[in-house]
Amino acid sequence: MLIQLDLNMNDAQALLHHCNEYQPNSGDLREDARLKESLETLVAALGDAISTSHERVDSRETIDPQLLDAALRLFGDKERASEWLSRPMRALGYKSPKDAPIEEALTLIGRLEHGFGA
Repeated sequence: MLIQLDLNMNDAQALLHHCNEYQPNSGDLREDARLKESLETLVAALGDAISTSHERVDSRETIDPQLLDAALRLFGDKERASEWLSRPMRALGYKSPKDAPIEEALTLIGRLEHGFGA
């Protein structure tokens, strides 16, 4: 079962902290064990979600604005441009344009704009 929560980073961190700190004490050992296991699962899922969203933010921040503008001009669509910038390219030594030297990535975009194959 997939549950999607729309939490901002502060909410997610607060929930993660609460789940880590909470100690079930209902008096029913089985129920407490089940709740503890559920909380541990939630902590793992929240931790993964938080680290993934940090990676996404970091990844976006590393794209040079000049490179992003050139890719947007080439593709005309932010989603397609972002996807292309993250895909490893043979012409760039199997690096993604955002990870390759900026001059090489811009040269590749220029070639594509003028109809030359990569």
